[in-house]
Amino acid sequence: MFRTQKKRSKIISFFLNKDLLIIPNINQSLSYLDDIKKILKILNFTFEDSDLKTLNEIDKIIKNDIKFTNNFLVFHFDEKWIYDQYISKYINIEPTYNELFSLLNSIISKTNKNVVVTTGLYAPEILNKMKNDKPNPKIIFFDNINFFDIENIIQKSYCLISCHGAVSHVAAAMNIKQIDIIDKTYNYSKWTEHFRNYTLLNRKSFNVLSNDIIKLL
Repeated sequence: MFRTQKKRSKIISFFLNKDLLIIPNINQSLSYLDDIKKILKILNFTFEDSDLKTLNEIDKIIKNDIKFTNNFLVFHFDEKWIYDQYISKYINIEPTYNELFSLLNSIISKTNKNVVVTTGLYAPEILNKMKNDKPNPKIIFFDNINFFDIENIIQKSYCLISCHGAVSHVAAAMNIKQIDIIDKTYNYSKWTEHFRNYTLLNRKSFNVLSNDIIKLL
């Protein structure tokens, strides 16, 4: 069996030794999950909701003082929050130092939980400054960790707050509550229709966005 969607892959597939060729539906309104269900039906496989849990439990221990129970939230702050490091046509949600610190403190006050701040390969400068300042012991910063470590942290958390990306799929796979921030000009429903425990927020000015986040906690 060979499944293909890209035009170049379709052309190459005709020369491969295969018993069955499946070309996904070209209807752009269908989610990828609907496509997968149709393919499974063709192959006489059944689909169960439990199949959405695509990640196994991770027992790896991260070297840090924090005890990894669900007594914390993950705030994933990467380049998508920084205006000149992401897609310029998207609404600017970049915070000042004080705005970001205020939001993190508000999250702690509202939930009575710690906040674990993770980031991408290169931490935005605002995070480096805040990490060095150590403004609140209930805010724990992680950087220079690989994606498997981030998976481990998310799966033990109470909630994930992030701009849509790979971490969003981790939370969905583990059925972790998440607040997913996207730009309204782009339709993510093809990727998120199957997400569980999921709330979407559109990008908007940081102060307004902060209020919306707090209301959802």
